[in-house]
Amino acid sequence: MKTKCSILATAILLMVSLKFTHAQTFNYAEALQKSMFFYECQRSGQLPSDNRVTWRANSALNDGSDVGKNLTGGWYDAGDHVKFNFPMAFSATMLAWGGIDFAAGYNTSGQMKYLKSNLRFVNDYFIRCHTAPNELYGQVGNGGTDHAWWGSAEVMAMSRPAYKIDQTHPGSDLAAETAAAMAAASMVFKTDDPTYSATLLTHAIQLYNFADNYRGKYSSSITDAAGYYQSFSGYNDELVWGAIWLYRATGDAAWLTKAESYYANLSSEPQSTIKSYKWGIAWDDKSFGCYALLAKLTGKSQYKEDIERHLDYWTDGYNGQRITYTPGGLAFLDVWGALRYAVNTSFLAAYYKDAATTTAKGTKYYNFAKAQMNYALGSNPNNRSYVCGFGNNPPVNPHHRTAHGCWTNNQNGPPAVTRHILYGALVGGPGNNDAYTDDRSNYVNNEVACDYNAAFSGLLSKFVEDYGGTPLANFPVAETPTGEYLIEAKLNGSGSTYTEWSVWVNNHTAWPARVASKHTFRLFIDISEGVTAGYTPASYVVSSNNADVTFTQLQPWDSARRIYYTEVTFNSSIKIWPGGQGESRKESQIRIRLPYEANASAWNPANDWSSQGVDGTLKEVSNIPLYVDNTLVYGNTPTPGVVVPATGVSVSPATGSLNINNTLQLAATVAPANATNKSVSWSSSAPAIATVSSTGLVTALAQGTAVITATTADGGFTASSNITVTNVVVPKQYTVTTAVTGSGSVTLNPAGGIYAEGTQVTMTATPSGGYKFSNWSGAVSDTINPATIMVNANKSVTANFTQVINQGNCDNPSPVTLPFQKEGAGEYCFVISGNISFINSWNLSLLEINGVNYTNTWSNSMPARVNGNYYVHYVGQYGWSHFEANGTESGARRALTNNTAEGKLSGSIYPNPVTQHSFTIRLSNTAVTDVIVTITDMSGKVVMRKGAKANQLFTIDSSIPAGIYHVDVSSKNKKVMSTKLMIQ
Repeated sequence: MKTKCSILATAILLMVSLKFTHAQTFNYAEALQKSMFFYECQRSGQLPSDNRVTWRANSALNDGSDVGKNLTGGWYDAGDHVKFNFPMAFSATMLAWGGIDFAAGYNTSGQMKYLKSNLRFVNDYFIRCHTAPNELYGQVGNGGTDHAWWGSAEVMAMSRPAYKIDQTHPGSDLAAETAAAMAAASMVFKTDDPTYSATLLTHAIQLYNFADNYRGKYSSSITDAAGYYQSFSGYNDELVWGAIWLYRATGDAAWLTKAESYYANLSSEPQSTIKSYKWGIAWDDKSFGCYALLAKLTGKSQYKEDIERHLDYWTDGYNGQRITYTPGGLAFLDVWGALRYAVNTSFLAAYYKDAATTTAKGTKYYNFAKAQMNYALGSNPNNRSYVCGFGNNPPVNPHHRTAHGCWTNNQNGPPAVTRHILYGALVGGPGNNDAYTDDRSNYVNNEVACDYNAAFSGLLSKFVEDYGGTPLANFPVAETPTGEYLIEAKLNGSGSTYTEWSVWVNNHTAWPARVASKHTFRLFIDISEGVTAGYTPASYVVSSNNADVTFTQLQPWDSARRIYYTEVTFNSSIKIWPGGQGESRKESQIRIRLPYEANASAWNPANDWSSQGVDGTLKEVSNIPLYVDNTLVYGNTPTPGVVVPATGVSVSPATGSLNINNTLQLAATVAPANATNKSVSWSSSAPAIATVSSTGLVTALAQGTAVITATTADGGFTASSNITVTNVVVPKQYTVTTAVTGSGSVTLNPAGGIYAEGTQVTMTATPSGGYKFSNWSGAVSDTINPATIMVNANKSVTANFTQVINQGNCDNPSPVTLPFQKEGAGEYCFVISGNISFINSWNLSLLEINGVNYTNTWSNSMPARVNGNYYVHYVGQYGWSHFEANGTESGARRALTNNTAEGKLSGSIYPNPVTQHSFTIRLSNTAVTDVIVTITDMSGKVVMRKGAKANQLFTIDSSIPAGIYHVDVSSKNKKVMSTKLMIQ
């Protein structure tokens, strides 16, 4: 009675454990279809042309190069990128087994071609690894090094050493398992590719003999594998297993005899002669698979007893002992990959059920297999699938590097969400209480692996045979790449004449992850206000604080709308790749500016395309487009304006009469008035009689007639003016035109602007309130005001005025000594009594010395002292704002003493710095005309000495290199000037 109750209780418990089996039905064909896809996701090396995984590409193409072998290919083990051949070979054996004994399910679901593709891919790798009859490479990649980095396979940068077994370092388990895999695969390919099948079988026989003749555990030879896939069960199980598969592949009874003779070496339960039955078939111990195979192949009772004891333990128990079940019905062997063990054992149950000693047992084993499979697919207390991309509420964050698509080398992100669907991957599964969390960092419950899906695929094929199913017609749907590249930017600095951007290029690629050769971004500005103020695109200066980039000066984008850009390219040596926080992004600091003396009205970043939404906070900015390998991959460019074509042109006046040397300004009017391109070119039919400038100014040269024609750049429309030149000769006349930057005015004396050749004209620059005259530019380059010019050609001169922000007269300046340096943000005032040799500054809002603006510039030309001192007004807005003044206090005192002894030295060199190896010596004492110029380098060596004329051009020997020099100017009896000179 007690026995009957026990049996009844066990039966009830079994029904409870199977209670979710019939809760719902599943599309086993779809699950099988996706499981095949998972193995494609795991591929390493050169991918075939029919690769279906849009987020995978070639990877690890140098595998084996460290030992002079080609060891590319194969499968990445799990969520990492090591190729552990021992579990890989087991996975290949189990996959092939399903294709052999449950082939109908693969065929009816259309998945046999994908199974064969996967088996060929992995067995090609095994062939490459079998480099000699007694030599087999068994691992590529170091476990510790590989696991220390979290990123996609396509951009791995770590070394990947290869490990092998041979006669002196044997690995019977690894060699025999690889033999089993190749023998089983040879059966799959025997009909449609007998040549390939024979090749696999040849390798399998060699490998088995290697395993049998040179005994040893592979994890004792490949010690790095011991921390991940140690061969705990030894090699006896693989020697039986391999011999069985060689028997099945060849039909040679000698292999079966060998398998049976070695069977006695399989492990037994502790203190018992009964074969082990309380564990499960997996990558380490194949004993349980040997039981099932020999039981069906031979029908012998010993093998049947061993496999049924094992399956009874997993179902309703053996001798009162039974595997643990979760409350929801999962046969729970171990916390690490619990589903893997349950499904693997279910595969054996389904395979063996027809050979069971009783029909009831066969039915029991089959129901067990179906219950465990259905638990994995969704019949469980959580009502969720444990197969990625399949069923209800499947895992979306498996422990898988490449599927995550991470660029930060951090499994927790960013990105927080896994970017790819790892279709078909079976995760480890729940704990012993059915609890499960979809947590990427939990590699115990949420990792995937090639061996997890191997028996799983075969069992699915069996259920397709029995229950049917339909694969998805549109599978796989290609993923849409998102967020692969982006630009982040912030304002690094800004002022009245410039904008400086900090631009970060980000590589977040994952479809697939990749490293490009060229990264370029463009900064767009609108120069309309600068043109209005008299500047041209060439007036703008682009610069960078980074040596990692090259950049262009302003290039036209839409010249009619005055939109220009600079193109910034990272040097080819700079690698921007999705391999870590710092590796995936690089910065460049780019400044675009006008001359520092420009009026503030000439610079307005508010209308600049690439300044929209940019402030002091780093953020994503779409108006800075990014080009990778010359293709626009991120951001927006300014929309080109609507082009209005020209339809015609007219010239006025239509006729004109000129005396020789007279000029006449013609005007060309392009129609319509809003034409986009109003540019015209001018030409003369008789340039010996009358010439015409690019602006339409006609100059009469000789008696006769000439036709002056204007031609539009857009459309080539023309219009003309007929010019008659008389025989009357008048003096040549030229024009003097003036402009200003900043705020002020220019007067000409004599007035008028048109002058006879040889006329002397005095120009006087008068600043507006709050401004001061800085210098002349254009046809005159000087700081003298007023300035006198001789009119012998048409001249255009600009007077440059700078705003007087502060005179630098601080109430309590801090005395400092030379050399002196100041950095950082804030406003400070200093007083320097020494002799300054040169100053330099950058990233300042203002630097004035005795009221003269020296903001963000180098100079060795100091203003006149005030009360014998230099008063420095410093305004910095950044931590990296910088000012330095060089010189020595002792040298300064000596110089001042000498000046006193020799009398007042007054004069200057212009320009300074020198760029054309020439300058003018300006002396305030007009009585001094002939001087001796001595140039000494900073070591005291005289590099040049020769006579010169004051206030005339002095030429420096071209052999003197760029640098800073000391210049002494002397008359016959005394020194008249001493200063520093910079040659650029």
